[in-house]
Amino acid sequence: MLLASNNFAVVQTELDDVFYQAFTYDAGTPGIATATTGALFKQMNIDRAAYIGEINKPVGFWPKIGEIQQVPQGTPQVTNKYTILVGDYANSMPISKDLFDDNMHQVWSQNVREFARKARLTQDSNAFGLYRNAFTTTLTADGVSAINAAHPLIGGGTTSNVVSGALSNLTLNSATIALRTQVDQAGNVIGGTPAYLLVPPELFMKAIQETESALVADDANNALNVWRSAYGIKVYSSPYLGLAAGGSATAWFLMTEFHSFSRLIRQGIETALTPWQNSTNRTYNYQGNFRESYFVPDYSGVVGSTGV
Repeated sequence: MLLASNNFAVVQTELDDVFYQAFTYDAGTPGIATATTGALFKQMNIDRAAYIGEINKPVGFWPKIGEIQQVPQGTPQVTNKYTILVGDYANSMPISKDLFDDNMHQVWSQNVREFARKARLTQDSNAFGLYRNAFTTTLTADGVSAINAAHPLIGGGTTSNVVSGALSNLTLNSATIALRTQVDQAGNVIGGTPAYLLVPPELFMKAIQETESALVADDANNALNVWRSAYGIKVYSSPYLGLAAGGSATAWFLMTEFHSFSRLIRQGIETALTPWQNSTNRTYNYQGNFRESYFVPDYSGVVGSTGV
């Protein structure tokens, strides 16, 4: 005979089996990105409630010196301190004892599956909010938007990581040149190589055509498609960049492997169950919780366009 504690363990196990299967889904389609896509979000695990960092200005290029000349000394500098507080996300749902016991038409299973799916989609929506608001409210440690025409450099002066125009072969070339000639905080060219192209669903087909066609897309001349042959740019898309999610149908981003869009993870998804015996109406309470935040400390390694 099962005791009440055994029954409770069985109930939570069954709920968790459904929950985690839905939560850990595989997007399954090439190019469909989520908050766990390492190419777009640097995944960082921490063991505290906040993350503190600073931006580094490296030494400059090495000067040529004479045979017995004293070796010059570079001057690195650290400034633009920033603090990222970890967000706490949670939700719960009631499941009556009778509903669980009977599970007519798999009702509670469907509800738990959707409960888990919304947890995962919450992460995706929050993560891609960095890109969705990259031209406005997503700020770097220098105090301006992540994609901005005037990022102040620690070593003096400013730099831009904005490109203009709708996604096309010509604007991809402009963005590539911008990455290849991008400077670091000391004002030295660091020569980034484009690796990832991020677009909303409205531009996904266009992005694939531009980067993966054997020849230049939408061109009468049989010119070689350098984006495929020389760079092998990987295209990613998310519904949380497009108009339906409050984003843009035209904005796009070209990135190197060394961009700093980051996902900070304090605690992965966890679930808990309150037994029906602890309620006044014979109802289980199933809840989940995760703790994470998203941030962009620096402008380097990415250029973006609003598409206009």
